[in-house]
Amino acid sequence: MKQDLVLIDWILIVAVLIPALYVGAQATRRMAIRRPGGAVECSLLQDGDGRWRRGVAAYRTDQLYWFSSRGVGLRPDAAFDRRGMQLVARHDGDDADTSQPVVVRFETGADGEPVWLAMSSDALTGMLAWLEAGPQYWFN
Repeated sequence: MKQDLVLIDWILIVAVLIPALYVGAQATRRMAIRRPGGAVECSLLQDGDGRWRRGVAAYRTDQLYWFSSRGVGLRPDAAFDRRGMQLVARHDGDDADTSQPVVVRFETGADGEPVWLAMSSDALTGMLAWLEAGPQYWFN
């Protein structure tokens, strides 16, 4: 009887402790991602992937890093060179509903790989300002 209670206690401790540690790791990761600069919630769709993934886009000096909302790692799941990103298309959705995300299509790099991002209109304004504020390189 006493052994059964000890086993139940351990099961309850593990059942509470593991989710609490995961939530704590997620919160710490989110703070670490956001600390160096601007970051916004957005979803990503890459060509060939076929599915939207929720996450956080973080602005760095020369790159846009995208982190999946799942996981505890600090490495970005995708990175895009600031100079290679070109806005190609924008879909605002229903103008009456401001809660709808704005979907934008960027071409990235020399090969023009398409990337779709879905975010709030305020987040898009910040991202476009970040893109435009970057250093310009002119080649003759």
